[in-house]
Amino acid sequence: MILFGSGNLGYQALQFVGEENVLCFCDNNPKVVGTERYGKEVISFEELKHKYCEEVIMICAGDIDSFAMAKQCEENNVFDYLIYIFIVERFSEKDKLFSFLDQPINRMKLRKEIYLRKIRDLDSQVEYFRNHVDIRYIKPATGKLRERQLKTVQISAEFFEKIKDIDIKPILYGGNLLGYVRHHGFIPWDDDIDFALMRKEYDALKEYCKKHIYTIEEFQNKKYIEKTKEEKQIAEGLEEYYWILYFDHFRIIKDDPEVDNLGVDFFSLDYYVDSYSFEELKEVAETLRERLAIADSNDKKIVCMEQTLKENKNYLAEDSNHIYFGMDNMEFIQNYDKCHWFSKDILFPLKKVFYEGEQFFIPNRPEDLAKYEYGDIWKYPEDAGIPRHFRDEGDGR
Repeated sequence: MILFGSGNLGYQALQFVGEENVLCFCDNNPKVVGTERYGKEVISFEELKHKYCEEVIMICAGDIDSFAMAKQCEENNVFDYLIYIFIVERFSEKDKLFSFLDQPINRMKLRKEIYLRKIRDLDSQVEYFRNHVDIRYIKPATGKLRERQLKTVQISAEFFEKIKDIDIKPILYGGNLLGYVRHHGFIPWDDDIDFALMRKEYDALKEYCKKHIYTIEEFQNKKYIEKTKEEKQIAEGLEEYYWILYFDHFRIIKDDPEVDNLGVDFFSLDYYVDSYSFEELKEVAETLRERLAIADSNDKKIVCMEQTLKENKNYLAEDSNHIYFGMDNMEFIQNYDKCHWFSKDILFPLKKVFYEGEQFFIPNRPEDLAKYEYGDIWKYPEDAGIPRHFRDEGDGR
């Protein structure tokens, strides 16, 4: 094997496994590379990964450094490694150690145990910060994720300006409304933007898209794009946009070679008649869940949604004091256990505010709506720090 680390722990590992079982040392310190330590040559990591990547590597460093060196190995396709400080805890006799390590599956089991321990340590660390760091004071995103956030806001504002003639008022919604309340902008790890529309405006925008914006299939099929443009009367300035209808919302996307899948999501809200009870609504939601469970495509799920809306249209109103997620809104299915509506005065009158440099509508009582949707908005969620759609492998978040 090769001992990765030629300091004190490297020397201890050499004595433990026996000089006859060690080919050489490897070290990240350029000052010792090319020298001899304890009778063994010291090679660089570059040489290790090019010439010895299939050898068994024993990482000889402290707890924190060991995991950093393990990450270095994996990022360079050096996968058969062990960590000395964990090995020496488990094995007191060299013969038993080599009998166990002789099987690759056992070495893999050791690595699994090591990472399970690391996960437990990280869970404890995360719990500590959850209890001691106020979520409101987390720094904004950086790098590519921040660029994506700001680009998304810019595209949203541009799109709303282009469709201003249909006179709708998209309301900052979901995680973006929560971000406005809690962080005065994006949630630091958020990576998309959501807006809600009351049913009449939601349907109006959806009909506009059907008539004046490419579908994704039309947009990608360059052969027929000019013909489609004439047939659909693509609105001027919207040639670079397309839309996708999902069963629980729809998305407007602007084609951008620098940012993948950069879009704006829209969700429906409905007025429900005052005589309609929340228990009746829950029964509808349960039936809809059962229908969606057996629908095996987005198109079939859309049919389920449309059927549910049609069957329950008598429970929808033009105006009332009962507002809830639309039946074709993902929140209707996921959060039907709220037990009560939210009142009209939480949403209206709408207010216009600056959000990340652009002006958007928000509810009259934004904090109350955010709490209605998310509960305790001041605690750390389980997915804190993890973007849902975007992963920056380069310069961080």
